[in-house]
Order: sequence, then C-alpha cells, then structure tokens
Amino acid sequence: MADIKLLDCTLRDGGYVNSWQWGFGSARRIIQTLTRAGVDVVEVGFLRNVDGYDPDVTVCNTIEELNLLLPDESQRGHTMYSGMAMRSNYDISKLSPDDGHGIEIIRITAHDYDIKDGMDFARRIKELGYKVSINPINIMGYSDKDLLWIFEQVNEIHPWQFSIVDTFGSMRRRDLERIVSLVDHNLAPDIRLALHLHENMALSFCLAQEFLDKHLRRDLAVDGSLMGMGRIPGNLPIELIADYMNEY
Repeated sequence: MADIKLLDCTLRDGGYVNSWQWGFGSARRIIQTLTRAGVDVVEVGFLRNVDGYDPDVTVCNTIEELNLLLPDESQRGHTMYSGMAMRSNYDISKLSPDDGHGIEIIRITAHDYDIKDGMDFARRIKELGYKVSINPINIMGYSDKDLLWIFEQVNEIHPWQFSIVDTFGSMRRRDLERIVSLVDHNLAPDIRLALHLHENMALSFCLAQEFLDKHLRRDLAVDGSLMGMGRIPGNLPIELIADYMNEY
C-alpha cells in the first residue's frame, strides 16, 4: 500500500497573511503542536536572501536559523521538517550540507521563465544531502509538451518528491485528472507525488479527496495549512484533509 504523507505549510505559506511575523515562541508552539498531532512533515519557513536574522520571522538566510525553531530531537516522533527555497531569491552558497539533525527536506520552486535554472538548483541541493521536492510554480500554466520535458528532468535528478502546485487555484477536476495521469505515467515510480492546492474556487478539499481516492501505486503527499491560512483566499485546510485521511 502506498505511503501517504500530510505536510503542513502554515509557517511558510501562511506567512503571506502576516509577513511571516509569527513570533519565535508562537512559531515553535505551532511546530510542537503539529508534531504531537502526528503530522508527517512540518514546513518551518522560507530560505531567502534577507538582511540579518529576526527570530520572530520564519524567513531566514540559513538552515541553522530555521533549525532553531525545531523541537528537541527526543520530541519529534516520526515527523520530518522542511523548508522552501525559490531559485530566483536564494543564494545556495548560504546552504550548509544536511547534518542529519534538523530540516531534512528542501522544497524548491521556480517560475516557468527560470525552470531550467530551477532544475540545476534542485541538483545542487540534492548534492548537499537533502531530500528534495521539486515544486514548479503554477503547473496549470504549462503545456503537456512542457510538462513532459519537466518530468524528464525530474527523473534525471531523481528527487524524493515532485509536487503538482495549483498556484492560482484554477484547477478543476478534469484538470487534475489530466495532470495526475501525465505525471503518473511519466514520473519514475519511486518518486513521491504531492499535491499543493489553493482555495480560489473553493475546490481544494474536493480535489484533495479525488487525488487520494485514485489509489495510485506510488507514495503520495498532500499539503495543507491550519484553517487554510495562506495567500488569500488561502490553502487546503489541514483539519479537513487530516480528518478525511484518518477516516478513509
């Protein structure tokens, strides 16, 4: 049976609502609570080129700064932790190799105009020892031909995960069917397939159920955030999809 992971991106995607100004204590408590709840992956923030370190903001220059938010190793259970880096606004020379004790997943993202550079970015992060998730921005903006090129590149890099990202919430059920079919038939079977949805058409929960109910013969992941917090009008509420996964 496929392994299905639930990823919470509140502290990263939800930060579009409050400029990532969570407060250090609040951010740590959110991570601790999600960990105790058994969420499989908790995304703790952005890696970005910023001026200095602010402990109250979940946007940082280095992995060491983001790691300060994590619970003690004895309290982590099976939860893994991730950060996100966009190719166009992060200098990879700031990223230390994975030391095996902090964030182990780096989700990389790139626009259509710099997707080739984004693939090189992903290769370099994988070389540093991290589990890499490749998350192209706005998958709905690509033609099928362009998607096939992306899958070729992803298969060559062989990351831990590839994500279908509906950046502008424009995906309908027939779009999900088409894209999932394309991915599943062209992506190496041992690469996890994830889904990241936005709530523009109030379809995120419906689409997430549809995705899980396909019972693909590969490992899967679904992103959500607390109360759907994210760039307005928000993301898939993690409370809804967690309840669905618990029941079914």
